[in-house]
Amino acid sequence: MNANEPSSLESARIGKLHTIGRVIELLKSEFPDLSLSKIRFLEDQGLISPFRTDSGYRKYSEEHLKRIKHILELQRDKFLPLRVIKTYFDDLDAGKQPSLPTEPRRPSVNRKFSKLELIAESGINETLLAEAQSHGLISKTNFEFGDIEIARALMNLQRFGISARHLRGIKAAVDRDLGLIQGVVASVKKQKDSASKSRAAAYAAEIESQMALIRAELIRAVIDKID
Repeated sequence: MNANEPSSLESARIGKLHTIGRVIELLKSEFPDLSLSKIRFLEDQGLISPFRTDSGYRKYSEEHLKRIKHILELQRDKFLPLRVIKTYFDDLDAGKQPSLPTEPRRPSVNRKFSKLELIAESGINETLLAEAQSHGLISKTNFEFGDIEIARALMNLQRFGISARHLRGIKAAVDRDLGLIQGVVASVKKQKDSASKSRAAAYAAEIESQMALIRAELIRAVIDKID
């Protein structure tokens, strides 16, 4: 039986079982933002299947505990979304020997995420999320994949004492860059031929690429001088 396969509570009594609150207590030191809703969300997504008492209470075995810890580590250390982690564990549960997953291709721009999905996928906490939203770094609603990427980056920057309020300058610079890009492509979009929209998008992408190159080289020139 795999670690995620539900079974009768009786068959699990030979091992130690934990309540959901105890699971959080045991993992809290390593994952400070772990919450009841996060663990329940992992269950909703099919990543864990705890035992249930006759009264419906969740009970977690040591194998469940190890599985949750592994999932959270893949999120935190590999920056992987839950759908990729689930595929990995599905293969493990099926007796396969999958290699550790890597970052997938960026999903469709039409894909939207709920707040709970954003928090679950990135590990960001409510306080940091609210701060990032107040400074315009993350959307207020209808979250996109880019919001998840920014949330992950903010979580990593916290290790260096950098918070969302320190990044207001980045948001201001982005707004200025967008103004330049929109100014260039506006005339292209006004053209009547059928390819004008595609041409405008290509111009915008090329301008952004060159601006990103300049920013990277300016920063790298300083970093290279650090002993």
